[in-house]
Parts: sequence; structure tokens; C-alpha cells
Amino acid sequence: MKLGIVVVYLIEEDNEKLLDLHLHQIEKHTNVPYSIYGSTNRLLPQLRRKLEQHPKVKVCQCPTTDFRGREEHSFYLEHLVRNAIEDGSSHIVTLHVDSFPIRSDWIEKLASKLSDSCVLATIQDEKEYPMMPNTACLFFNKDFYLNYRPTFLPSREDLSTREYQLYLEKCGQEIHSGSGYVFKASLHGLSWHPMQRTNKRENHHRLGSIYDDLVFHLGAAARRDKSFLEDGQWIKKVKSRNVIRNTLFKLGSVLLSQKAKHRARAIIPKQLIWFFEPRQRLVDENIEIFESIKRQLIEDPEAYLNYLRTGKGR
Repeated sequence: MKLGIVVVYLIEEDNEKLLDLHLHQIEKHTNVPYSIYGSTNRLLPQLRRKLEQHPKVKVCQCPTTDFRGREEHSFYLEHLVRNAIEDGSSHIVTLHVDSFPIRSDWIEKLASKLSDSCVLATIQDEKEYPMMPNTACLFFNKDFYLNYRPTFLPSREDLSTREYQLYLEKCGQEIHSGSGYVFKASLHGLSWHPMQRTNKRENHHRLGSIYDDLVFHLGAAARRDKSFLEDGQWIKKVKSRNVIRNTLFKLGSVLLSQKAKHRARAIIPKQLIWFFEPRQRLVDENIEIFESIKRQLIEDPEAYLNYLRTGKGR
């Protein structure tokens, strides 16, 4: 096996220690020959130099795109996977800068899940939507890639098909980077291995997760809006609690434009903003939890990961 690890490196300066941990964990726990294929478009120069000087990282010269969000991420992943395949990789795994292996047999365990009919292994975050993948860990071999030519987002041709509409219903109308791979597999009657969350302890239902006791994912490190699909269910409950609150919620949403909300946060008590904008309360709480988890992870990664895996310590 020759493993190609593909990563879109797009991080803020305050996550440099997280980048160091990501690289360290890959080196510590990967026993097969591997190279990391990374894109550094829009990355800070000092972090780009760190990757360029790393012996296991091959910085790929990807064209720059004006896309943002999942479209940007998918755009760079397409180029990185092609680079890895052309460079002789027999297996590919996508990671994020905040995801990494925690066991030294991680890649062998994932490889054992693949067969002629089971062509992918990927994190399953949303239990309600089992066909929604996560590129914090998406593993496949070159045969699947060369035979079916999947794309990380469904192609324009796919979007107009009845099969795609059926797939979309199973995904809860939410498409992520990696959805094109699961869609392509399902289109051809192939299956995939869903990597389940195996935490024994947690600080959050999504942040700081262990999957199949093989891979850790902090979550949301590359985006400032640290909200999740499950948050919407809580907001619906808040909004429907009573007529008065619902009316006030609508009034607050009208009165507080995006610019007004930004200015208001400097002078209005946080609790009042939360009353009119319950989603903001969840985002603020998620940010605090994210920073707490990241701090514990950086200070003593072995102890914190052991706590998540076994429930012991802390």
C-alpha cells in the first residue's frame, strides 16, 4: 500500500499548534508508506513555509478559486486527489487540519473494511442522515476512483437526475463535500462503511469526537460559524414555545439587521441578544466549548484523547 493523505490547509494563525499536532499524530500512527498532499492557497506565509519544509508533505500547486465554503474545499480536494493518484498512491484518505489518527493500525483497519462491493469508509456525523459523509476522514482506493470518477460535490449532470433527488431526500437536503462520492457509490449499487462516533466521554455532542476508535476530529476549526444541523432543532423548540416569544423573535429579527447585530453586541448584554436570536446563543456556546477542547487537546493530547476514548482521567 502507498497511502496518499489529502488535506486542504486553510487555517488561522491561532491554530498553528493544532496543525503541529495534526502532523505529529499522522507521523506517529501511520505505519504504511505515505505522503501528505496539501493545498496552501490562502494560507498564511509562515504556515505555508512550515508545510513546505516538512519531509512528508507535498505542497501541490493548485489553481486558486473564488469559491468559498464547501465549493472551495471540494475544488482543492479534486486537485489533491488527482495529484496523489498520479503520484502512485494506491489508497487515498482525506483529513482536515483538525482530524488525525489516534491508533497505529488506523489505516489497516480502514483498509479491511473495503471490498469489491464496499468502496468507501467515511465518518458518519448525522445519525438521522446516514448517507451524509464527512471528509474529516474519507477513505477509498484508486480502483474506485479510476473506475467511477467520483467528484466531491455531485456534478451538474447528477443534479438533474431522479436518482440524485432520491439521494438528496436521504441526506436531509444538505450536501457536504464528499456527498458526490457517496452518491456515486449508491448510484452503482455499492456500499460504504460508516465510521461511528465511539466517545466514552465528551464535552460536546459534535466537537471533540472519536470515530471507530481510530480517528479524532475536533470539528469546525476552519470556520468561524461553529453551528451544526442539530442546533436547528433546538431553535425550532424555542421559537414554538409560546406566541409571545415567537412574536418577539420575529420582531427582533426584523429590527436587528446583520450590521445592527454586529454593532449591538458591543453594547447590548449578551443575554438580551440571545433572547431575540437563540441561534447566536448556541454559536457563542459552541465557540467557548471549542476553545476549551482545543486548549485541553494542545496542553496534553494523550491525556485528553484517552479521556474521550475510555472515560478515564480528567
